[in-house]
Amino acid sequence: MYDPARGYPSVVPCLLYDDVPAAAHWLRETLGFREMVRATLPDGWVGHCELERDGYIVLLGRRTDSGAMNVSTTQVFVADLAATCAVLATTGGEIVDVPVEQPWGVRQAMVVDPGGQRWVLTQHLRDTDPADWFGQVFEPLLG
Repeated sequence: MYDPARGYPSVVPCLLYDDVPAAAHWLRETLGFREMVRATLPDGWVGHCELERDGYIVLLGRRTDSGAMNVSTTQVFVADLAATCAVLATTGGEIVDVPVEQPWGVRQAMVVDPGGQRWVLTQHLRDTDPADWFGQVFEPLLG
């Protein structure tokens, strides 16, 4: 599902909101995006939506206390997350959240570049069924 080798974008902007469903609704109604995937926990809390328009993906995430001043991050797929993090340490970046394997089949680390921008470095590991991580697919993603 999240494999750039099969067409998923290798760079994905992630916009952070306090109310992800409201933001998704606005983007659908106002700018013509199509909702592709939504992750809703059993208690109804939505922390993740993916929208598509003209072949491009925008990920909507839940703003957290640690990122309250941030309104966006950019997700970048890399071939080798450990190697990229090793290079990052020599180029002035900072690892904010160490690499962690996620239930949606990727390994991710949150990093900050020397200018203060946040990046989610992501390595595809395997395909997963979105239902395994409370995801609901509305339409197939690219690829």
